Amino acid sequence: MNDNRCISIIGLSSLESLGMRFALRESWNGRIETFSSFEEFIPFAEKMDAFIVSSDIYACNIDFFLPRKQKTLLISRVAVNRDHPSGYNIISNNWDLAEIKGTLDRLISILENSEEPKGELSAREIDVLRLIAAGKLNKEIADTLCISVNTVITHRKNLSSKLGIKSASGLSLYAMMNGII
Repeated sequence: MNDNRCISIIGLSSLESLGMRFALRESWNGRIETFSSFEEFIPFAEKMDAFIVSSDIYACNIDFFLPRKQKTLLISRVAVNRDHPSGYNIISNNWDLAEIKGTLDRLISILENSEEPKGELSAREIDVLRLIAAGKLNKEIADTLCISVNTVITHRKNLSSKLGIKSASGLSLYAMMNGII
């Protein structure tokens, strides 16, 4: 595990932040930074590897967090079942410490198994993303960009890896929300 990695805690109360730090201390060797607001956090955003965030901050800044969904943990202040079908990493105020630690361990496992951040999308990845959003098939994208179908597939894999979005509709939504199309 890279001890330089950092989990950010955003928009939680002081007591909630202390609780998260306590729950993380046994299994996390990296840094933990706490921010009271999204505005305070944003100058440091690119240096962060994972996010523990209040659901209201997440909702107000979904365009930032959605591409980072895999590495974002929502803190819900309303009761949520542990097996909630939303696909989001969630901790609820009605969970016990063992459930919270289990969810945090899953987030840490995602960080440990992921590669170092790969940076921004390349110009060619943006070209491919635009064509995916336009509903083009791999062969059509390859013909339009004068590249092989295998290269298109590689760009799609890189997009999915960088953005944490696997479906064409999800990639299209991302492109639309971020002004790419």
